[in-house]
Amino acid sequence: MVGVSRTSSELTLENLYEYALRALVRRPHTSAELRAKLARRSAEEGAVEAVISRLRDNGYVDDELVAESHSEFRRDFALVGHKRVLDELRRRGVEASTAERVVEEVYEEADEAELARNFLRRKLGQDLAGVKINGRRELNRLYGALARAGFESHVIADVLREVSEDDELLDALANVDVGD
Repeated sequence: MVGVSRTSSELTLENLYEYALRALVRRPHTSAELRAKLARRSAEEGAVEAVISRLRDNGYVDDELVAESHSEFRRDFALVGHKRVLDELRRRGVEASTAERVVEEVYEEADEAELARNFLRRKLGQDLAGVKINGRRELNRLYGALARAGFESHVIADVLREVSEDDELLDALANVDVGD
């Protein structure tokens, strides 16, 4: 087979570039994600960085654009908080300063309390107006779900106050900062 070296899974520079393009067609990748994917298939030393550089020059790889798109999607459709999105971007290899700046810009106009309410509505499968949660176990479960979704403790407590009258527990939860 042309372009394939020692083993069938190792690709030459040009084939590695084509492989990267096919990967980018399926979904956007950060530089770090693409670098890891290409490193497993590279037959030539230095080929991965050459391919990444060429992809950047041609505008196919842009970590800032991936971070912005990911942040907007997670805010608008997954209804998650900024802390969760920031963690996801860091795991995807976006540079910390870029991730922080992009998430801050995307969430600047967002009302996190409203996002948390919408997340909770989806989780409970109903409008919050008719919901009253009295059990501490259920309240703790919902608190944990909202915390994992990336909302800050004071936002979670404020939203849960709308569905529970256990002010003592909510006051205690408001002072806990999960994930920092």
